[in-house]
Amino acid sequence: MKYFNIDMHISIVHDVKTLFPEMGHQIDSCCMSGHTWVNKETQCETEVINPSNWFYINDEMCDKFYERYKDELKDYDGFIHSYPPAFAALFEKFDKPIYTIACTRYDYPCGSGEQSTLDRLSWLNEKLMSGYNNGQIKFIANNLYDKKYSEEFCGGEWKFIPSICSYVSNLRCNGKDDKLVLWDRNRDGLRNELASHEKIDVKFTTNQVYSRENLINLSGIIHIPYNISIMSAFEHYAMGIPMFVPSYELLIKWKTEGRDVLNELEFRNNLNTPVKDEWIKLADWYDEENMPGVILFDSINHLHELVATYNQEEVTSIMKEFYPKKKEKVISLWEDMLR
Repeated sequence: MKYFNIDMHISIVHDVKTLFPEMGHQIDSCCMSGHTWVNKETQCETEVINPSNWFYINDEMCDKFYERYKDELKDYDGFIHSYPPAFAALFEKFDKPIYTIACTRYDYPCGSGEQSTLDRLSWLNEKLMSGYNNGQIKFIANNLYDKKYSEEFCGGEWKFIPSICSYVSNLRCNGKDDKLVLWDRNRDGLRNELASHEKIDVKFTTNQVYSRENLINLSGIIHIPYNISIMSAFEHYAMGIPMFVPSYELLIKWKTEGRDVLNELEFRNNLNTPVKDEWIKLADWYDEENMPGVILFDSINHLHELVATYNQEEVTSIMKEFYPKKKEKVISLWEDMLR
């Protein structure tokens, strides 16, 4: 089977695109994200929808897309996409299966963000649920939080199929630099408080271009979560890089105190509320069935104790031993979804 993809996310479908050939399928992709350099790809755009106008997706844009590309895309067996789920409307008139993956709140940009309105959110929900109810759209979530969020505010059942990032699974953490870095978008000084340990390199930042190949020389990565599901965390797990993450209690404490954490959990003008703090327990790194070996810390002092005493090779082995089992399960879930 051959599928077509348009996305604003660099890695969700890149992951699936790497995995599908093992099942005998192919995905051709047009990624419009400005961060395609991470996957060594070129930013794409179409003549109808592009990186500048996709926020305004509506029926008129979808109709124009169909008229322009109905001949070029007619030979595809279906469509698959992640961010945003609103892109499902682009493919409605092709009358073929659409696989929609929720990864960062399904409602953006119609029900959250600068262009959100109640009318646009109603339009999105109607499009998604109409396609779901008639069997054209298949709902998927790559994390349990977005499964919960989408079912609560949109409806339907969103099948949980975690990302596994097989495109980096050939890279194995070796820890030769004996250094840890912070993975965050923190702006209130919390990263400096965490980094007051000699093994933690505070100079590294995700705001600069980095190479995944160089990350394997680290002996660990400390996450200050800025979202509830972070694709980089799936990548770090696939590479067997020990991951240090604040416990649920500590993360909620920081959030309650107004520290700069989970700042991308909800977009501005979010019309789907309220969101419950207890849902944060559904974050990937708290899911021991899908991420055994993640190291949780309850305080900054606790983090520093763990950094001084953990065994990098032992943690890497746990993650690498589990990974093939997880991959086998994910392939099985996708095969069931595609039947």
